[in-house]
Amino acid sequence: MHTPGGVRLTLYTPAMHQQMLRAMRAAPPGAAATNTARKQTFCAALEQAEQMFAAAKVTDAMTRPLLVYYGLNQAGRAIAAAASSVPDRGHQPGEAADPWKLTGHGLKILGGTNAMNGPGIASIPLIEAPGAFPRLAEILESGSLIAKRPDKTLAAQVTVGQIWETISDTVGFSLPGPADLPVLAFQEDTLASAPVTRHGTLGAWSATHLGVESARLEGIPQRVMTSEDHESALKDFLACYPTLGNVRSTRPDGHIEWERDSALGLAVVRVFWDAPVPVAGKALPPLEDRVATWYRGQPFVFPALGENSKPLHPLMAWWAVLYALSMLARYEPCAWQKRIDIDGSTEAAAIEHLLQAALDLLPTLIRDAINEVS
Repeated sequence: MHTPGGVRLTLYTPAMHQQMLRAMRAAPPGAAATNTARKQTFCAALEQAEQMFAAAKVTDAMTRPLLVYYGLNQAGRAIAAAASSVPDRGHQPGEAADPWKLTGHGLKILGGTNAMNGPGIASIPLIEAPGAFPRLAEILESGSLIAKRPDKTLAAQVTVGQIWETISDTVGFSLPGPADLPVLAFQEDTLASAPVTRHGTLGAWSATHLGVESARLEGIPQRVMTSEDHESALKDFLACYPTLGNVRSTRPDGHIEWERDSALGLAVVRVFWDAPVPVAGKALPPLEDRVATWYRGQPFVFPALGENSKPLHPLMAWWAVLYALSMLARYEPCAWQKRIDIDGSTEAAAIEHLLQAALDLLPTLIRDAINEVS
């Protein structure tokens, strides 16, 4: 593609993203730039991550999840080392002496061996534990996978399958089982035209002249739209996406606009918000910046899973899924071998796709996260 001035924009390859990540090490960003110990951890952790990813490329699914997960785990230590919000030293009672150092996995498979040998990977429940996962989630201002409510009772379980559906790169490669709360692609309406019919094709339409803003959400399970009371079902569904705020699923005239995507079995729905009152002398950010989260150059809307109040950061979703796959491969090798049998397992193709996508995408996501926290 080209910029308006005609300068060609390079479409970076995975190898180029990895090289850009390497380029950070001579002059680390954020807190790793001014603290020698943090810089040393930043560089060593990224070197380990790079070597593990390189080793993973020459393996197949039998051992690949071990190398990919531990590569991401090490990269998480570099992210924490660069985080400007984390002090060099802990000063509060009970706080770690070096709060930027991550320890342990910070995750646990609820039910252990029994869960890993259950009916499918999608059903494996994950909860946070003391360690790296909740700490990095805090640094990235992400939701987590809380195990207990404030009253110490058990929180609703979150499964691998639920987290899997929030990774946009798995669309078309779902694990067997019903779709729950998938990631939604977001497209803000910017062109003015006449409203379309209730079940017609969703054209570009902006209702800002009516005092509302509008956008298209793509990826809604058709079960929501084909339920007997689809208006209530859609309202309840959208309530699970906290960044949407006071979203409405009906036009000012009371109609719902949606269409079916027969290829993926999903639906596209146009939604609406009351237009905010402009503040004199202050430009209003685009709707996509106020409502959506940018992931690999595209805006998406992510659900809050279980009883977590915030969505998982995309990097944390990858972390959780890869942790589960690595634990299964490591501790239940026979069960893992059956699950990745392409001739006999309905999970195998999806697993292969996710592990390959991880090697292609994680360097970019790690670099983006470092820039985000520094």
